[in-house]
Amino acid sequence: MVNGLVLPWRRWTSSSSTGEPANFLDVGGGAKADKVAAALRIILSDPNVKAVLFNIFGGITRCDEVARGILQALVDVPTRVPMVVRLVGTNDMEGRAILREANMSTAETLAEAAQLAVAAAREGLENT
Repeated sequence: MVNGLVLPWRRWTSSSSTGEPANFLDVGGGAKADKVAAALRIILSDPNVKAVLFNIFGGITRCDEVARGILQALVDVPTRVPMVVRLVGTNDMEGRAILREANMSTAETLAEAAQLAVAAAREGLENT
């Protein structure tokens, strides 16, 4: 899940040559918790999803709101799908703190997030 599709799409190839994205979902600028939760429900409705990588640049979008939206969605749609969240920008430290308190994996760079997501997806496949 991203906010602003072009940058993450171009960056994926340089970030991870070991995994292929199934799809991208753009929540758009200024996304509040409810919009992020709705987007996550859409992603998790696909039974083929092996991991979810969030790549959020907080300019208009506040990273703490994104973090709350992720946690809100997980209450509504519990899942065992591994998730990795990269938050950079407005309130990113607060957002990462919210997620760490919920024991979610966070990353500071897209490359790190991609590596963590690919590893988590592979681990999940090995455990099934």
